[in-house]
Amino acid sequence: MYAPRLHQETDWNNIAEFIRKHSFALLISIQDGLPVGTHLPVELEEKMPGEYVLRGHIANANTQSATFTSGQTFLTVFSDPHAYISSSWYEKDKIPTWNYIAVHIYGTLRIQSEQELTESLTALMNKYEAASAHPVSISDIGEKELHNNLKAITGFEITITRVDTRFKLSQNKNEKDYASVVQHLQNDPNSQSQEIAAEMLKRSGDLKK
Repeated sequence: MYAPRLHQETDWNNIAEFIRKHSFALLISIQDGLPVGTHLPVELEEKMPGEYVLRGHIANANTQSATFTSGQTFLTVFSDPHAYISSSWYEKDKIPTWNYIAVHIYGTLRIQSEQELTESLTALMNKYEAASAHPVSISDIGEKELHNNLKAITGFEITITRVDTRFKLSQNKNEKDYASVVQHLQNDPNSQSQEIAAEMLKRSGDLKK
């Protein structure tokens, strides 16, 4: 991913927070000489203090699962939010652009055991069911139904070997234009625009004058 130094995020805590918030990812590998990808939930887990992995699962019917034993490096892409930036918001500049955040994680993949897969699914359900008025837990699923579903999917764990980031947030603009972009994004009812504005506000103290 092309990422000028100005746009690179080096604070792991910020990167991890972003991954956890935007965990519906794109998993990419190479199959028969062509790139293939699957959109799926991928969770960042701290396996041991300071050691992080990505965990997820894929349908066995998905032909990409055949690449799981290839030993290749996998790419997991986390993205959103993004927002169009109109040049009308600048004092002088006339070139519009797009602000966005993306994180690319590279790593080696291993297939989980059934017990590990069950534990991962339990954590996944607990995380996303927490906001439900009537949360469902994995223990609510009948034994036969659970067994049949586990047999239909493959769990995986990716050991992280490289992290690329691009937090493109108008860092090259002067203070006045930067503030104008934030204000216009805040006034946009689109939630992604507002999230970009919030991220920009968090970094306004680092703005290049």
